[in-house]
Amino acid sequence: MNHADPELLQKAGKMVSGCDRCGTCLPVCPLFGVRGIEATSARGKNAITRALADGGIEPTKEALDIVNFCLLCRACVDVCPAKVPTDDAMVDVRQHLTDLAGGPGAQYRFVGSVLKHPAIVKAASIALSILRRSHLNDLIPYGMAPEEYARSRFLNAFAGPASLGRLATPSEVTVTAQSKVAYFRGCGMEMMFPGAAAESRAILKSTTRLREPQNVCCGLPHLAHGLRGDFLDLARRNIRAFEEADVIVSDCASCGSTLKHLGAFLADDPVWKDRAAVFSAKVMDFTEYLAKVGYEPRQKTDAVFTYHDPCHLVRGQGITGPPRELLKAAGRFVEMKGSDVCCGGAGSFHIDYPDAAAQILDRKRKNIEETEASVVTTGCPGCLIQLAKAAKASGGKFKAMHISQVI
Repeated sequence: MNHADPELLQKAGKMVSGCDRCGTCLPVCPLFGVRGIEATSARGKNAITRALADGGIEPTKEALDIVNFCLLCRACVDVCPAKVPTDDAMVDVRQHLTDLAGGPGAQYRFVGSVLKHPAIVKAASIALSILRRSHLNDLIPYGMAPEEYARSRFLNAFAGPASLGRLATPSEVTVTAQSKVAYFRGCGMEMMFPGAAAESRAILKSTTRLREPQNVCCGLPHLAHGLRGDFLDLARRNIRAFEEADVIVSDCASCGSTLKHLGAFLADDPVWKDRAAVFSAKVMDFTEYLAKVGYEPRQKTDAVFTYHDPCHLVRGQGITGPPRELLKAAGRFVEMKGSDVCCGGAGSFHIDYPDAAAQILDRKRKNIEETEASVVTTGCPGCLIQLAKAAKASGGKFKAMHISQVI
């Protein structure tokens, strides 16, 4: 028995009804650039969505495969003259077709169950740290242990910013010396890049008396794979944990974008809507916060930096300036061609569609190499996983680092 909501499909059909098939989306879609077929583009997916909503085609596994083959990077929405929200529509169609198929796969239910428990996440972080220090990385499948090359089906079950709805604007909260600033520990940062997370906390502690409440997963893996109930439960737990904070800082673009949208997801809940709105308004990206407090990098180097914009930061939160200004203050900054083009990771996309993701990443690698930068930085552990692969493929021409590690 399934619990598919037909209203989701009709809602998606209405979302894409404004598409006039102009094709403006084609040149900016990384997947159309790889495959070159209509079904990979926003225009093609909009047509399929309309056909599904109108009953013109059946809701088959093939239809689900087509809407799953999307980075949800919002590049098409940015250039669309009518601002057709293809990304939002794909999330609703995915949910509907997944529900028809009986729910999310076992691997996603497992991931969701594990990430609900911070004690398990902490234990896994410790275990991975021991393996790194013991040089026993080969015991873990697919290179999961090394921080610089970490990649994992377990931790990358995320979607792009589309799963969160509309753009979250930068925080309007004013930071003062009396502000109670709290750090949000992201699962990906803690488990896969603990060194970078430690650098983030050290920097934050140099600007304020940092608070570190016991938070749980931001819930994005659950939201992205049909576990909406778990997502909302985690949202409420995090709202309670940070109720006393004035500012909530995240060094993970995916976590930050998710937390900034909690107010919208609980807007119809009379008990939680006001608390959720207050919570979301307090969330800041790591670089957003540092810009507000006038942070100066610890030292100036001769290194050449370039920067990759995480989709969850550039199109999920509209933040582009602060990370670049910090890098300019830390060394010599060179802008990369296509810096805001998705790296091909897009959560679990690079695992489900490795060939397409590898082609997208190869273009990113070439763009990085053209800058002649020694370090490419970013603010998302998912992107960092991809960029580390590119660094390895470059033969050591550059390194991939979280921005906290160079400022």
